[in-house]
Amino acid sequence: MLRSALALTLCLFGTAHLGAVTVAPLTFEQLVSNSAAVVLARVVEVRGEFVPGGRGIESIVTVDVLKGLKGGAVETLQFTVPGGRAGRYLNLIPGAPTFTAGDIAVIFLTSRGPRLPVTTGLTQGVYRVQTGGAGMMVTPPVVETGKVSRGDLRRKPETLAAFEARVRALAGR
Repeated sequence: MLRSALALTLCLFGTAHLGAVTVAPLTFEQLVSNSAAVVLARVVEVRGEFVPGGRGIESIVTVDVLKGLKGGAVETLQFTVPGGRAGRYLNLIPGAPTFTAGDIAVIFLTSRGPRLPVTTGLTQGVYRVQTGGAGMMVTPPVVETGKVSRGDLRRKPETLAAFEARVRALAGR
């Protein structure tokens, strides 16, 4: 009996501070149209800060914009992502992108009024860029709603020029 009461108490009060994030999968067209800005950028700094009220951590990411694909042109940009490290605390948020200085990516951003923008659709709005012998290649994020299969053509890297053309064509509509 005591065990049942303890379990019920934990169920009722133990989840009071838990939260959940649900993000619906976006098509590429929705990703472009829902984003206020799309930039090719290099990460300069990632700084974790406590959310006002101390109920979590968010990371402020500073990037040097290498090329604007949609929206106004700026040289440096800041945006936030949920989670990160602040002092000795680490807050991991499933589905949130992570960045380190030196990363190169095409980043889709949604504005939030007077606050800093956020990545559109969390990880869905971050296309990592690899540099190598074939030039700059853009790799789509892993956003799966069903079975993950090896060699999926939706995950095939494409050249930066081809990717940029797709974004600009959709942004120009």
